[in-house]
Amino acid sequence: MTRTVFENLAFFWGYWTLFETAMIALLWQSRSRVLGDRLYRIPVVRRIRRGACERRVEVLLAELERRGVPAESWPGKDALVERWHRIVVGRCVSVLLQAVPLLIVVLPFWWATSWARTSATPFWMFAAVTGFGVVSIALMAADERAAAVSDAAGALTVEAVRFLETLLITDDRRPQDSALDIHGRAFGRLCRALRAQARHTPRRMPPAARTRVRETTERLIAALADANQRYLFGEGPDRDSAVRDLSRLVAGALRHSCRPRAQRDSLVVIDAWLLADAPEPDAASTATEPLRDRLLAGAGKVTLAAGLFAGAFFFPGGEAVSGLLVFAGLASVAPVCPPLRDALHRAKEFFGGGATTGGTASPVVDEEPNRPAPVSPTPCARAVRTHPSPRDHGR
Repeated sequence: MTRTVFENLAFFWGYWTLFETAMIALLWQSRSRVLGDRLYRIPVVRRIRRGACERRVEVLLAELERRGVPAESWPGKDALVERWHRIVVGRCVSVLLQAVPLLIVVLPFWWATSWARTSATPFWMFAAVTGFGVVSIALMAADERAAAVSDAAGALTVEAVRFLETLLITDDRRPQDSALDIHGRAFGRLCRALRAQARHTPRRMPPAARTRVRETTERLIAALADANQRYLFGEGPDRDSAVRDLSRLVAGALRHSCRPRAQRDSLVVIDAWLLADAPEPDAASTATEPLRDRLLAGAGKVTLAAGLFAGAFFFPGGEAVSGLLVFAGLASVAPVCPPLRDALHRAKEFFGGGATTGGTASPVVDEEPNRPAPVSPTPCARAVRTHPSPRDHGR
């Protein structure tokens, strides 16, 4: 492959990736990234593997009924199929569209280096293709994170269905994995999805509402952990009772998360009667966010900033656009860099008209230590001698 052909492919990948990065950043900041929201309106897309999804839902609901879970605890079949299939199809199409620019670069490069090679391929081409792959995979992870932040209830729907299938339906397709490991991973993802829903869904609500949602979620997680312990260490009827309690709690949370995002008008995450006998959550176990998720979020912001900086340099003849991209990159990396965040905050105050208030605030701070302290209602004797009252002057 010649240098000119590779540069043309690289520029195509760069423009597509720049547009994709800007869209992910915009949808992430506006919290409007919902998988399959507009794409699911296409009739052809609505029929992609919908039959398989319906069969899985039918098996799951039949298993819940066999375990003795009340019918009012689980969601309706049509609502669950619509919600779950929309998210799965949206994710598949999104990954396909994000992989198109990388495939357009990798496939001609692989063909040229494997079959039509007439000379040694430079090392920098291999390094460039590797960098393209890393950036594309990072953007896929950032898009998934943006969807989880915008539609936390949808992420909970997927994790709840997966956990119920792991708990109730025997699957022999992966015999090399331990059943305890699969169950533990599914339970951990479910708890993280519940905490993410409590953190992101009521973000625009008053503090009292956010606190109540967080407390309810922690009580639900405590009840799930208690039933999970009884399931792992129980035998016979005790184990069956633990499975029924686990299924009832997860199905209740699933029923409230299945409502479409545009129709959600309540912060209820589970019915109150399901938590009547729930234990109080342990304060030590109520972590705000796992370290892995925070590291992934920080890596996503840094990758987004790198893409914006690269777009600023590669954009032809766009001084104003390049400046905007550089500022957007700084704003993207600022949440994970406190010094840069403080510097941008000071710049915003300075350019936004806050310089006058900042200039008048410094003399007040300087004069603050020289002000006399307020006199207490019962002054001590030394204070009375130092500041005599008018009655003493009259004597």
